Amino acid sequence: ALAARRGIPLRLLSGPVVPALLGAVGSSEVIAAVLGARATPSGRRPVGGTALAVMSGANKPVVVVPPDVAGGGAQRFHRLLVPLEGTRASSSAVLDGLVPLLADNVELVVLHVFTPATIPRFLDRPGRDVSLLSREFIAQHCPPATRVELRTGSVSDQVRALCRDETADLVVLSWSQRSEPGRAAVIRAVLSQATIPVLLLPVPPATATTNR
Repeated sequence: ALAARRGIPLRLLSGPVVPALLGAVGSSEVIAAVLGARATPSGRRPVGGTALAVMSGANKPVVVVPPDVAGGGAQRFHRLLVPLEGTRASSSAVLDGLVPLLADNVELVVLHVFTPATIPRFLDRPGRDVSLLSREFIAQHCPPATRVELRTGSVSDQVRALCRDETADLVVLSWSQRSEPGRAAVIRAVLSQATIPVLLLPVPPATATTNR
């Protein structure tokens, strides 16, 4: 009934859940998967077992929708928040996975969070120098972006703040599909705190360092 109400075709699968879903996602006509993160907002894990298995095994982008997604109802994505590490390899991996999915009139807001090791040490004229740095970052790492937000601190905290302040509709993150202890800290934190969907782009481990 829900699928019919939205005009979405319904396909019923049989067999073990995870292999059946991965087989469906791997089909040539599928460009991405959309999954619920977990059953309740207060769940102990950022995502449930089925969602984690599909995220880790799918060779396509996966959209993870939190149980308390803000807004409700059908709506288009108008503003995407794209955190980028700032290396050519990782930025290229994100753009290669994201650009084919974009519709017209979608605004890309890039977020780059400086670490103590990468923050510019000398800004003689902060206003002008930050503006120049922003333009250079977009030119090098994400030409389709509307603008870049340069921040310091925790990546997940800055993602949450920008989602609130910029009324973003979707967060875009790359990851290496490895969730063992010590990895995917940003992914886990964002999925735990998100009130909007999160698009995960699977990329090779050598380039997917946003999740560390």
